[in-house]
Amino acid sequence: MRKGKFVWLFAIAAAFCLAGCSGSVETGPVPTITPRATVTPAPTPTPVVVVETPGEDDKKEESVYDTKKFKEYYEKENKLPQLKVAYQDYFEFGLDVLQIDVTDEKRKELVLSQFGALGVKEDLSANVIMDYEATRASGDLSRIALDFSGADVILKFAQENKLPVRGPILIAAETPEWAFTKDFDEAQVTEGTDEEGKAITVIEFADPEVVAARMENYIKDVIGYCNTNYPGVIVSWQVLDNPINFNEQNAQRYTSNNWYQGVGEDYLVKAFEAARAVATADQKLLFSQDSLDEANTLNPSVALINLLKEKNLIDAIGIQGHYSVNSPNLFGMEDMMKALNETGLELHFTEFYVDSNEGSDGDLDKTDEERFEKGVKRYKNIMSRLLNYETKNSYDIISVTFDGLTNDTSAANQPKEYYDSATGGMVVGVRVASYPYFFDAELNVMEMFFAALGDVSIKAY
Repeated sequence: MRKGKFVWLFAIAAAFCLAGCSGSVETGPVPTITPRATVTPAPTPTPVVVVETPGEDDKKEESVYDTKKFKEYYEKENKLPQLKVAYQDYFEFGLDVLQIDVTDEKRKELVLSQFGALGVKEDLSANVIMDYEATRASGDLSRIALDFSGADVILKFAQENKLPVRGPILIAAETPEWAFTKDFDEAQVTEGTDEEGKAITVIEFADPEVVAARMENYIKDVIGYCNTNYPGVIVSWQVLDNPINFNEQNAQRYTSNNWYQGVGEDYLVKAFEAARAVATADQKLLFSQDSLDEANTLNPSVALINLLKEKNLIDAIGIQGHYSVNSPNLFGMEDMMKALNETGLELHFTEFYVDSNEGSDGDLDKTDEERFEKGVKRYKNIMSRLLNYETKNSYDIISVTFDGLTNDTSAANQPKEYYDSATGGMVVGVRVASYPYFFDAELNVMEMFFAALGDVSIKAY
């Protein structure tokens, strides 16, 4: 690993001894988590995973990482090579985890073996920790009561195992609609129609200064709680979720989410100011955006990034790596990396995955095996490009955080309503199985794992 990154990692360990800012937070009942549906995985190349113990048999590990014959090694030794070891000289490998990933013994063992950092994407998100009943009961219209019981499970695990954590997106579009209402009242969220007769959600918004206070207090309470109870654990925060978007005329504008509607355009800067005020000096603040490989998103994003940089409100860029077998456009990806690197900020790939599907009706024309094979090749292609960006272009990629551990937990594999051309009606289920992650529900290793490692036996095209 480059010297600069060694300093970053060693600083994390030291930070565990420091306490951050505090926050006054009300807690409510433990949220109920509904189990996700299980998806039958594609055939895996090898049997059930046996995890390599970190540091075991160093000479053998060095040999396999040099030869890149990872599949052959696994088939002979029945031990998985380690992702975090394979890329330790280049960038940190992290994983967005669910509670089950750090409480189930087999999953926990796999997480510790393969990843050197964690992300808390769901259990520390607004739609999970915002507590409606406790907020209503508090009588404070400027502050939302929060329940950290689910996040505590993951943060304690990270603290005990000295794993740095990338914080979730703080101000996201998925924030509950009642959080913006005049009286914190779900009855003030109703259904209506727009001028064209399309169904829309109508929110009776509180005054802009009240919504702004709620946003600022929310940011301060989340960061304050984590820094007080888990000092040094969280090393970065993603402040905003996809602040750049476009209307039908392809004109530039900021995303018109409920925070924008409730506060105004300056919610962007206000959010970063609130985060900077309470974050510790060694916590990075990230600008988080997807579709940065597209010019109409990249250009205004860079403009906003530079504005925030001038105000000393941003430290790094979070590139949301939502990829598939036909995206991103690789020329667009080259342009993206060059433009973002020129900002002089660290680059972090977040929510990273490569879907084995196109995400179109074309997936229905292919067999499961064909789609699976395309996903494997694409994984090797994308990962080899990231490695080249780091080594040949000297782009400052600090970390790659994968979106999830097992394919049954992927959003693409959750039941949803879709049109069935065979019956001519709407049905609920998984239309086409997807394989964006490295393991199936039983923790069998997928071919994508070896592709991501850069195994010499797997072709990129």
